[in-house]
Amino acid sequence: MRISIIGATGDMGYGLALRLARLGHDICIGSRQLEKAQEAAQKAREEAGCDNITGLDNVAACQDRDLIIISVPAAGHRPTLQALKDVIGDTPVLDVTIPMAFNPLRYDPPAEGSNALEVVAVLGENAKVAAGFHTVSASMLCNLSKTVAGDLLVVGNDDDTVEKVLALGTEIGLRGFHAGGLNHAATLEALTPMIIGMNKRYKRGHIGIGLTGI
Repeated sequence: MRISIIGATGDMGYGLALRLARLGHDICIGSRQLEKAQEAAQKAREEAGCDNITGLDNVAACQDRDLIIISVPAAGHRPTLQALKDVIGDTPVLDVTIPMAFNPLRYDPPAEGSNALEVVAVLGENAKVAAGFHTVSASMLCNLSKTVAGDLLVVGNDDDTVEKVLALGTEIGLRGFHAGGLNHAATLEALTPMIIGMNKRYKRGHIGIGLTGI
């Protein structure tokens, strides 16, 4: 699959780039600055031990892709989407961005109610959007010596997009579940600051979630 990751210079996006490239997917790391994207791609190629990772500016990275992953800081979420709206077009989007505030650490969603719904608000009601990976440890993804485990919950407004993301999660090593529509995105996004707090409390780095009874 041809996958672009916008914001893969951060831990979550970078970890996904490493894992998906190792599985043979064509990965493009996008950044506002071409040099930064190329540096991240070079580093990822060396760590992953494969050459199917490139780095381009955000606009070029979004062209001719099967899936675009948005993994940018929350403050840059809307501006990034606005800048890329025309080039993204009808390409399926996976949003993994978490809007958080600090002191105390908490969920801090945009006016739309969640970052995933903000994607739809900016790209348009026909956008194919999924949201997921909010409960998957970014540091675990980045550490290729670790086996990825846990359950992956994905929500979305397009079943084909959700299933595409779930299939990628399964390839990585996660057990995936379709968790409903984007009206549930806020619930998923809000779990991240809680899990971060639990990692600090229990001095762990890879806490995730697991479902029972299914």
